[in-house]
Amino acid sequence: MKRNRHIPLLAALFAASPALADNGNITFYGMANLSLDRIDTGTATNGTQGTSNLRVASNGSRFGLKGAEDVGGGLSVKWQIESLVSLDNAGGTFATRNSFASLVNKAYGSVLLGRYDTPYKVITRKLDNFADSIADNRSLFGTVSNASASKSFVTKQPDVFAYTSPDLNGATISLAHVNLSETATKATDKKDSANSLSFAYDNGTLYGAMGYETHTLESVRAGGKESAWNMALAYKVEDYSLAFVYEKTKDELGGAAAPAACAALTAGADCLGHSAYYLTGKYTLDSDSFKIAYTSAGKLGGRSNTGASQFSLGYDHRLSKRSTLFALYTRLSNESAASYGLGSAAYTSSNTAAIGAGADFSAFSFGLKHSF
Repeated sequence: MKRNRHIPLLAALFAASPALADNGNITFYGMANLSLDRIDTGTATNGTQGTSNLRVASNGSRFGLKGAEDVGGGLSVKWQIESLVSLDNAGGTFATRNSFASLVNKAYGSVLLGRYDTPYKVITRKLDNFADSIADNRSLFGTVSNASASKSFVTKQPDVFAYTSPDLNGATISLAHVNLSETATKATDKKDSANSLSFAYDNGTLYGAMGYETHTLESVRAGGKESAWNMALAYKVEDYSLAFVYEKTKDELGGAAAPAACAALTAGADCLGHSAYYLTGKYTLDSDSFKIAYTSAGKLGGRSNTGASQFSLGYDHRLSKRSTLFALYTRLSNESAASYGLGSAAYTSSNTAAIGAGADFSAFSFGLKHSF
């Protein structure tokens, strides 16, 4: 057998370098999540006609590195670098998913620095049965229609400083501060920031949580602010699960330059505030799961015909512990002055913006998800 002359050289390099040899605490992981989506974008109130498209979508596909080290005294260091990957097209974004370093103590909790989901977001994302798909409830949850003046409440934030308490008999408390204006250096620079907190209880059968988040948006409008609170309830027994999530937002964005609806209002008026709720259920039989969900978003700032709703049905077939085939149908219905779209570029490349107010969307999606 011919010997590979490079093997001794590589072995010598690893043996000579402690940094390369001491890599036992590094885990490589990820997910390939691809689907074939058939999307109909409907017809807007003004008569603008949409299209029907057949496309391949990468739904939150990702890869990452993570690790942990016990440094003694009950303290450990954890870190993670996670990146979005566009498997249907070339490209991706490095370290734009949850990427952080943290100190963890079982008795006192953990402190985290980096880019991360806020406590407000974390407590409800686990309940979305259609997460990372064209039927993801973030089409209507945590953001608002055509709201360029608004910051999303369900996104990964940069410059996060967060604390999470230890598990207190099933209960946890989380707090986070976010600097949204990292480059602001002068007293006259506009400064944006966010504060987020949550309380959650989980005993395996019953789950309950509440969260609150506020954004200071000086770059949007002097004195600009917005806030949201949410609550979640879920029940799981044997093969059945049910979940309900409610969200209420309000703001002081009246007078902001965009969107137009805000510019037309008195300074400080509630422009985009609204309520929303999500109801979902799931039944699992052996390797098969059947899912249903309904999401509703109320009127923006009390303005007529600015609400929307979304209905979704889905089926999953587990091929193995790591691989799942799935199929789903979803329909999003906008009222005559609402412009919500399906999906979001943050988690699926099959996101679809509204062609105009009042357009109704529908989509079929068939895919494969594999975790590694």
